[in-house]
Amino acid sequence: MSKPASPREGITAVVPVRDAGDAIERFLTHWADGLARLGRDYEIIVVNDGSTDGTAAALEKLAAGRVNRLTTLTHDAPRGFGACLRTALPHVKQPLLFYTAPDYPYSANDLPKLLERVGLRDAILKKQPDLVSGCRTGRTAPGLYAWAGKTWRIFCRAALGLQLEAPPVWLGLGGAFYRWYAKLVFGVPLADVNSKFKLFRTAFLCRFPIQSDSDFVHTELVAKATFLTSIMDEVPLTPSDVAPPPVSFGGDLRRVFSSPDFGHPAPPRTPTEPGVPVAATPIPAPPEGGTPPVALSFA
Repeated sequence: MSKPASPREGITAVVPVRDAGDAIERFLTHWADGLARLGRDYEIIVVNDGSTDGTAAALEKLAAGRVNRLTTLTHDAPRGFGACLRTALPHVKQPLLFYTAPDYPYSANDLPKLLERVGLRDAILKKQPDLVSGCRTGRTAPGLYAWAGKTWRIFCRAALGLQLEAPPVWLGLGGAFYRWYAKLVFGVPLADVNSKFKLFRTAFLCRFPIQSDSDFVHTELVAKATFLTSIMDEVPLTPSDVAPPPVSFGGDLRRVFSSPDFGHPAPPRTPTEPGVPVAATPIPAPPEGGTPPVALSFA
């Protein structure tokens, strides 16, 4: 990688929330302050995913002036993290799109690490990364699992000549199994594919439709980036011993695996204008049995 080509590209922070209650005010205030300190254009898009507590009222108060450059969108029923990204994408007006969630212990202080990497240009391919993902750190594997992993890496080095690195994070047995499953089945090269702390080039996300409604969207986006031979990177985040929240895939894994979609119903335009706050607008759930196509517009 060489020096960054566009160090001051604008950024849109997309935050899906559900039943965040009073915590959403502190969370968004923190992120608004952190984004303002970056010295680049920014906007925040919050998608209220069918909350039934006081989240809607808190967001209405924040959008009225407590948080600058805030856009709020509302699902009338819970639809999932992927559906929230699909709802937010037509409203994005910045060339970089970052997403996170209130149930993660990471702060705006970690974002510059991702921005630094996404601004670099490959010295050989002359391309910049389409995706930079934050990898959770701070939790160590139990002794028996760590010993078995070390033994396996020594065997691969001695018998096969393969230099394997120890996983940077322990996400539990289920997380460890899924990491290998995603790597073998979908070609995902990341150690923490389910991290909800990712930075994309918006133009890249406009190249194909987001099929997943659920948390499987994290794997879908990285798998499609791999298939499209995109440059991607992964950086360690501030260590935390907080256990990862549970993930739910629904039927998205089977649908995306069996019928991956790389087409798009409408050619996107590159976002150039800064975001403009809008009032929260309820977005009805899709008809049962399918997800309607989303025509992108950056007007």
